[in-house]
Amino acid sequence: MNTFRRISDIVSSNVNSVLDRMEDPEKMIDLSIRELEDAILRLKSDLRLKKNETEVNNNIIISMKDSIARWDERALLAAEKGEDEMAREALREKRALKERLKSAEESRLILEQSAKAGEESIREAEQKLKEMSATSASLKARAKIAKDRIALSKAGCEKKNLDSVRRAEEIRARIERWESIADANSLEGESKTGMNFEEMEREDDIEKELKKLKESITALEK
Repeated sequence: MNTFRRISDIVSSNVNSVLDRMEDPEKMIDLSIRELEDAILRLKSDLRLKKNETEVNNNIIISMKDSIARWDERALLAAEKGEDEMAREALREKRALKERLKSAEESRLILEQSAKAGEESIREAEQKLKEMSATSASLKARAKIAKDRIALSKAGCEKKNLDSVRRAEEIRARIERWESIADANSLEGESKTGMNFEEMEREDDIEKELKKLKESITALEK
């Protein structure tokens, strides 16, 4: 965690405050450069994984669309032959696939956005690495000055700041715990009645779609 915090600080160009916190500034600058190089490699690896996952997801979407078309054809065939129950079953399968397709398309959007953000992070990190490598000598000189400033700072300041951060984290965690309990209680009351109405609405939609199929068959026969 501390490693990533140092990298984040360097990338954000907040160099002076970073140097103030370093116990051995010159070594830490070299270490931060190496860590940034490692971070770039990890970002590129993550990006490759995201792109592979996106490709797999796209193949799933294509397959789902083909299956939806097949179930649509089966529903029409069953309705034409007067097999209403088979037509209903085909329409149920079609509807279930359409819901899964919607989820897969949402996942694709998230993956694409994540990949785009990853590419931007890599560009920023590579630019910062280039800058740091070119100015490492000057950074080390500034680090020595910062180290001298640390010796003059008051010993109690750091502890006070850490205590404040710790208290803020404890409050945040407590609030999140309360929110989770409240959400769980709310969802428990809604889930039972919600499921019954959702099932009723799905069956009603199936009946409506079957009716439209029969009407289209009747129109074609005329």
